[in-house]
Amino acid sequence: MDRFALYYPHIHVRDDDWLKYTALYWPKMARIRPPDYPLQDSPAARQLHAARWLFDLEPPAWAAVEVAEPFLELLHEHGPALRDRFGLSRIETWGLPVADAGFGIAGATSAGFDQRPDESGPPWLNPRFGYVHTSRISEHLLDSAIDQGLALTRSGRGGIWVAMHPRLATVYMLALAQQIADANCLHPITDRTLPHTAMSGWSVERLAAVLLDEFPSADSAARQSPQEAFVFLAFATVIPADLRNVPIEKILDIRAEFGSELDAFRQFAADQVLRLGAIEDVRDAALHQEYLHTEVDREVRTRLDELDERMRGAGLETARALANVKSVALPPLAAFAAEAVGVSPTLTVPAVVAGCIVGAPVQWRRRRREIAQESPVGYLFQLQRALGPHTLIDKLRRAWPL
Repeated sequence: MDRFALYYPHIHVRDDDWLKYTALYWPKMARIRPPDYPLQDSPAARQLHAARWLFDLEPPAWAAVEVAEPFLELLHEHGPALRDRFGLSRIETWGLPVADAGFGIAGATSAGFDQRPDESGPPWLNPRFGYVHTSRISEHLLDSAIDQGLALTRSGRGGIWVAMHPRLATVYMLALAQQIADANCLHPITDRTLPHTAMSGWSVERLAAVLLDEFPSADSAARQSPQEAFVFLAFATVIPADLRNVPIEKILDIRAEFGSELDAFRQFAADQVLRLGAIEDVRDAALHQEYLHTEVDREVRTRLDELDERMRGAGLETARALANVKSVALPPLAAFAAEAVGVSPTLTVPAVVAGCIVGAPVQWRRRRREIAQESPVGYLFQLQRALGPHTLIDKLRRAWPL
């Protein structure tokens, strides 16, 4: 079973290019959306939502209760340290380090959480806060956070919101997303650059280390999961990074037309993740990326080159078959019928060649599809043809492989 993706930490996807890339790979993508929250999706997200690729998941009460346990222990064991760094009374001291560390602020274009109220909304929506909808947090944890001076609540768009330091909001949503993902065979993914990922093991000790240690350096910043990193690098070998001019209808058409190739590529990517396990222990971010690029070159580019050679070979076979045509004698029964209507029982070169010219491109395209389906990177080959830049010669070759 191919797992669905789970988008976090927001409700609205902030990057349409990222969304299109994601739709080219994952079977579907869920997002955690409070039931009364009004959507303000981009046109691309609306179309994917209408197509049921993007779907809404109401915040499950059980997840909020379960994820609250380590946070309650954290408040009990490290309350003074948390208040000193994240207390509401110290909001004037939060300052730029929060944004500099990558956690952002709770503004309309920041890394906060669904903090885009109507412009006529209440003035308490301070852009320095991060926000979590009350449907995503247990009542017990909320009361404790308020008592500790770490949170406050007010009415906002779509219900009641909990305002807190954006770093607290970030870490809480990472832990919640992982709790939901683990219990529902989902793979958490994000379009944001965050210092930590939604990964298993949000113990009290890890929470304390993430929240109370010094801000992470560039080398210790969060990495994509091995699967995400491999897939995006593989995609980058065949399609442009900027998909702004690619309509979402094209993305949906590709998914529909090349479903078998996509299934094979997903299995290929999953197999590569097992091989990439060894490089996860590489500490230096630049070296980690170099290892990934090397693996993609070896496992993807090499296969694409081999596939391209096979495609060219299939085109040459079709061309040779056409070049070798001289004359074709019809079988006896067909010849008798041809004579009855005044047609020569032997078709000469011009007639046969004309028929081959009409039918050969169709036959070659069928053979090309078969070859692509036999390769684990056949989907990437189809993406390159559908979305990559093409010269006039490329376009002519797509119609006729000579």
